[in-house]
Amino acid sequence: MASFRSFVGSELMSIKQHIAGLRNMLPQNIRLKPTERRSMFKLNDKKREFVEKAVQNMRKNPNTVPSYVDVTVCNNYVQLYKQYSELLEELQEVQTRMEDAKLLLGNEILKQTRAYFHNSRTAAISGNEPFDRIYNELKPHYAVGRNSRREVK
Repeated sequence: MASFRSFVGSELMSIKQHIAGLRNMLPQNIRLKPTERRSMFKLNDKKREFVEKAVQNMRKNPNTVPSYVDVTVCNNYVQLYKQYSELLEELQEVQTRMEDAKLLLGNEILKQTRAYFHNSRTAAISGNEPFDRIYNELKPHYAVGRNSRREVK
């Protein structure tokens, strides 16, 4: 199992400050609704090549660009799109690693607390009064396993 350590308070604060700084660098007024997201053109890898070539042609042949198309804005947006893509890749990698670590931690915690619960149950069955109280307190919350379901009250 991987070795884990707790974050020191200053580390946790530093991480949160960096996230807040990143949040402040992003446009604040963009809040897309699901219907808006579905209705928009999606720029994927295939279409990105088209966009880059089109912008290249607009720069090489400015006399072919209609007046309502701003080549400078297009060029800036292509660069910005690349930057967003790179940052998202980095963030997704960090997110995946954090999710994996969280999953491992949760698994380890559940194994340990499940062992404690079974130990309490065994001791309660043997007639040990303190364990009986612990077992009865934990029993309604016990739903540990891949296919287990808690009882609905």
